[in-house]
Order: sequence, then structure tokens, then C-alpha cells
Amino acid sequence: MSSSYTLPALSILVITSLSSADTVVLSTGEHLEVTILNVSDATIHVRHPILGELHIATESVRSIVPVDPIANSQTSEDGLAKGLPLKQEGTQWNQTIKLGAGYQSGQTNNLDLNTSYHADRTLHEHEVQFDMSYRFTKADSERSANRFSSALGNRWFRSNSKWDLFTSLQFDWAEFQSWDQRLIVGIGAGYELLTTENGEESFTLSSRFGGGVRKEFQSQNEDVIPEGLLGLSLDWVVSDEQSFKVDSTWFPDLQDMSNYRLVTNATWNIGLNTIDNLLFTIGLHHEYDSVVDEDARNTYLELIAGIAYSF
Repeated sequence: MSSSYTLPALSILVITSLSSADTVVLSTGEHLEVTILNVSDATIHVRHPILGELHIATESVRSIVPVDPIANSQTSEDGLAKGLPLKQEGTQWNQTIKLGAGYQSGQTNNLDLNTSYHADRTLHEHEVQFDMSYRFTKADSERSANRFSSALGNRWFRSNSKWDLFTSLQFDWAEFQSWDQRLIVGIGAGYELLTTENGEESFTLSSRFGGGVRKEFQSQNEDVIPEGLLGLSLDWVVSDEQSFKVDSTWFPDLQDMSNYRLVTNATWNIGLNTIDNLLFTIGLHHEYDSVVDEDARNTYLELIAGIAYSF
């Protein structure tokens, strides 16, 4: 089928099955289970449960197989469906569970446990994300880390625009910080600064800016703190088997710029061929608080290595 007919066929499928789980069949014969987000003249924007968001060249797609195609829909010779898939009342949640653990017995007995859960769903250019994580570290009989974090995020975007809007709600509990609990609310806009694609590889650089408030409990400052928000994020899909993400955000106190937080996250995922949707993951979480209690550290660093399963 010529490219002049391929794009309209793909567009029909994408519009009608947006945010549904579909199988994209590549010209190489590979099958990708993805959620289709958008289609353009050159690429199809999809979300993979392991590799995240990808941009696949239209010319590299042999066919798209919807989850619930109309029974009597016909398929062209190269596999692109001519009929329309049934309208989906709901959408599939993309979910990932990560688990990392370590134990050492010698001069000291060390135990380290970290686990996290992620879920996201996209419907009508609205993405919802939910995250939970827990970290526990103990050396002999003394705990050095005991922390729980949860976050809920919303993002509204337009397929033909580099801009998006977002809101975030975060709750943290920690045993060894200058606060026992804290609640953080944020709102702002994002802008896609740069996007490049080369076959399976893609590179996206984005910015975020906005503001919000932070409320700490059982801290030396329990006032509601108005915060600014300025950050950068990088999403690099190396191949079908590897992806790398990093983001860093500055949160200054708008009433006192010497009081700020700097938060950085990085994740490297490597797909394992032995089991579908299983991957090895390495992660980093670093947070610097410029103002803390006298007996607390300014820096919190968390390194994570383990196994993740997406479904």
C-alpha cells in the first residue's frame, strides 16, 4: 500500500482506538503491545508498558491490530485494517511493580528493601499517573532509612501541540527527615523543547514550570510554604530493550529564596528476553533541602536496583 493510503488508514485506527491496548506489527515482523496516543505524517506516538512513550516511523508499521475490531472489518493486503474497532467504554491501565532487596551478613548485618508501584492511563488527551514507593534500610538493630511516598498526577495535552498542563499531589512520610509527614500540591505547564528520532531510538527534552504549596507536619516550620517550580526532563529510548529517563526540579520558597528543594530522579530500564514484560531497573532519587532541623541532613540519596514487571 502506498504511503498516501497508509496514513489515512492509520489515522482512522488511532482516532477510534485512542488509549486502547493495540498490537502494532512492524515491517520486521515484531509485535508491540502498546497504547496509541497520536499519529502524524511521519510517526505514530505510542506508550509501551516497559519502554514508555515511543515514536514509531509510519513507514515501519505493517499493520495495527485493535483489541476489539468489528467482526466483519476487512484487512488490506499489507495488514492495515479498513474497518473501525469497537468504541471502548474504558481504557487499560499500564502498571509496573518494582522490587529490590539486599542482605549482607558479616561484621554487621545489613538489610535493604525497596519496592514501588506505578500506574498510568490516557483517555481523551488526559493522562493520569499514580505512584507509591517504600524504602527500609537496617544495619544490625539500627534503622537508617524508613520512608514512604505517594503521588497522583494529571496531565492535559493536545496531540498537535508541544504544550501541556499538569497538576500534582504528593504525600510523604519519613522517619529520619526534619519532618514526619508532608503534603505537596503543584500546578503548572510543560513544554517540549526538543524531539529527535532515529529508527527505534528517540530523544525528548522537556521543561516544566509552575508553582504550588508545601505543608510539613512535626517540623520546625509547619507554615504553608508557597513554592515555585522549574524543571527539566530527558526521555531517551535507546532501543526496544533499553530506556533512560532523568528529571531535575527546583522548588524555591517564594517568600524566602534561600529555602529551597532540589529533586532529581533517574531510571535506566533494561528488558529481559527470558520473560515477557520483565526488566532489570536501576534508579536514583536525590533530594536536597537547604533548610532542615539541626539533627537532620540536607541531602537524601536513594539508589535502587531490582526487577520490575509491567502488566
